[in-house]
Amino acid sequence: MPPKQSKTDSRAVTILFKKHKTTVLLMLQPHESLDFTKEKLLGALKSRDIKDLNGDLLPDDSCDIEFGEPVDRADLEKGWKRLQADVKVQNESVTIMEAGLQNGQSIAFRFHKSSEDQDGGFDMDLDSEDPGWDVVMPTYEDDQA
Repeated sequence: MPPKQSKTDSRAVTILFKKHKTTVLLMLQPHESLDFTKEKLLGALKSRDIKDLNGDLLPDDSCDIEFGEPVDRADLEKGWKRLQADVKVQNESVTIMEAGLQNGQSIAFRFHKSSEDQDGGFDMDLDSEDPGWDVVMPTYEDDQA
């Protein structure tokens, strides 16, 4: 009996999730939510027995993961901004397709640390340009070492 082949959707996209010098490739379906994507990313990191990335401890909950998109997709060195589709509106979960993520696209991720502000609410950084994304892009010199 031939081995059972898994059924994969030809519309699947491969996304490169980046933090510091780590890149995690995940094959995802366009209809999957960003919340589910965060669960898969956290699961992939934990399956490799990773406890922290560049000093940032892995969160226990995938809700503590934030995604960032490149300021300029053609030049990742220009930095990252928070993925606008990652900002939830009334508990709606945005899909990969609705977020505009494409096959082969690089997405930054970080572990969110919300802090209470003086009014008792939560201070969440939603600025479009955020210097807090820790992504180190490899260079030609890195390959020669």
